[in-house]
Amino acid sequence: MVTFSSLLESPTAYKAVLVTGCDMYAGYQIALDALQHKGKHYKCVYAVYYKENDMVHHLKKHGADCIKLAVADGADAIAKAYSKADVVVVVPPVSDDHWGKDSCVFVSAAEKAKVKGLLLCSKINADQLGNLPMLQPLIQMEQAYHDIKGKIKVASLVRCSLHIDMLWLFRDQIASDRKICLPANGQAKFAPLVGSDASHALCRMLVDPNIPAGTYQLTGPEQLDFETVAQHAASKLDEEIAYSQIERKDMEQFLKDKVKLCDNHIGYIGDTLEALSKGLLDKCTSDLEQLLGKQPMSVKKYFEKNANDFKP
Repeated sequence: MVTFSSLLESPTAYKAVLVTGCDMYAGYQIALDALQHKGKHYKCVYAVYYKENDMVHHLKKHGADCIKLAVADGADAIAKAYSKADVVVVVPPVSDDHWGKDSCVFVSAAEKAKVKGLLLCSKINADQLGNLPMLQPLIQMEQAYHDIKGKIKVASLVRCSLHIDMLWLFRDQIASDRKICLPANGQAKFAPLVGSDASHALCRMLVDPNIPAGTYQLTGPEQLDFETVAQHAASKLDEEIAYSQIERKDMEQFLKDKVKLCDNHIGYIGDTLEALSKGLLDKCTSDLEQLLGKQPMSVKKYFEKNANDFKP
């Protein structure tokens, strides 16, 4: 059985893992989890970022070697960074000003660097998202993965559902207005996962000799809609929380003015919610439970655990 663990245990290994996209929550969380295994399964965790921020500073503080890289740096520069590691975890560099079709260089550079292991993070049903411009680069990244995976010793594609942690960006609005306001059909089904579960699962893939390489579809344990999510939030926050579908431009203005997100990240969230409304994120699987070895966190449990973040 081919595993990432076998690579990191090899006597010829550099004993290093590299994670991209670490200036955004998904990449940051994976790198932070990877640091928990530093010293036992590998010696170094490299965290690649585009814009330095608090998440990057936190990773540095906890022992990550941080590298600034951009799509515009090109394949040679990216491959040079990748060559420091045995396994590269590619989280889409959405914060990059050049996020687009050329972002696939973050995948193709793995072949140029002759890395032994490659793990690409993508989105559920990515191949059906071609009409959504901020999600379209995921298709090119997956195509690049399929083009080179035969030349990589161990390769995995991990497609994730929507992270319920996205609501943390709207925590002040939820606390003050007692509403979840998004440009998404409130009755469209999806199976949200909690980001920490996804990162734990990915890091288990790196170190567990019993988890084979392959394609995984990571979702939460149940299908919900945003109207039900609001009800779950209300039950755990002891507040009346309603769901309100708003115009996309109103959400974008809020994220720009109040949360200070970059335009790419705002567009990525908007297109993800549009995909949800079209029924493209409704898949629900048991892959996450199998990788974790336990039941993933429910949305109710997420709000219970993070209740203080959503209260005035």
